[in-house]
Amino acid sequence: MPEVKYAAIDVGTNSTKMTVAEKDSEGRLHVLRVESEITRLGKGVDRTGRLDAAAMDRTLAAISRFHNIVVGMGVEKLAAAGTSALRDADNGAEFCTRIQAETGIDVRVISGDQEAQYAYWAARSDTDLAIQQSADLLVFDIGGGSTELTFGDSHGIRRHSSLDIGAVRLTERCMHSDPPLQEEIEHAKEIASKALATFDLSAGIRPRIVGIGGTAVNIAGMSRPDATVHGAIITKDTVVGLLVRMASMTLGERRRLEGLEPERADVIVAGAIVLDRLLDSFHADEFVVSVRGLRFGLIAEMASDAA
Repeated sequence: MPEVKYAAIDVGTNSTKMTVAEKDSEGRLHVLRVESEITRLGKGVDRTGRLDAAAMDRTLAAISRFHNIVVGMGVEKLAAAGTSALRDADNGAEFCTRIQAETGIDVRVISGDQEAQYAYWAARSDTDLAIQQSADLLVFDIGGGSTELTFGDSHGIRRHSSLDIGAVRLTERCMHSDPPLQEEIEHAKEIASKALATFDLSAGIRPRIVGIGGTAVNIAGMSRPDATVHGAIITKDTVVGLLVRMASMTLGERRRLEGLEPERADVIVAGAIVLDRLLDSFHADEFVVSVRGLRFGLIAEMASDAA
């Protein structure tokens, strides 16, 4: 079987990302390239219900750059998916039509449940994470507009949900001071806890927890700036410590933190609040970080369909 190259683009609320992978002669997938840009497509969507013109321009520019990379690498198959911002915005379909017209890329707007399922299978199939087939597994992705949760066991996915508590959305709702006031922090925690309480696991279940997406990766990057992030185990104490530290800083101070993408500094406190409340809700002392997620799930699906 000849080697085949696949690419997947994730048009998210906070960032636009691309992964290119190659399937070898034995059917294994190897990541060749990863690209990511903070495009903030979802800026203001929670308040206005529409995509901002400048945000669309930023996102389209990133997609166009990714398309040039894909062509240059000789990728045979490409899939692109849009998530929370495109789901929620009244002009989301209109923007997808524009992307198609200007780049030739068809962005499929997927549901929160589909997003959660792609993330789950990306983590479950990642041999680097050493997840036993028999293990109970909870995968989370704290995005810009929503947080996806998927729980499964040896028999497959048992439950999945998309909660409206993304880092951008929660920041716009609660964080109005610099640094944030304690009452703003507590309000955000209350909103996050209430949303997470709707995803209830049976008593006694303590799944292995895997986190994907920008919040999880940046928390790991700040806690271990000189170490590999993929597969890292991050404790709840580490999350709490970083949250307290970041919440006491101004935006300018957070932008200078080692291991944090500067463009994510304005929403990382809200993201860390969701992560803290999530670990608390599921009585977890730690989680495992994966740099693979929706994009790897899309690629795995394409590779499977081609088998």
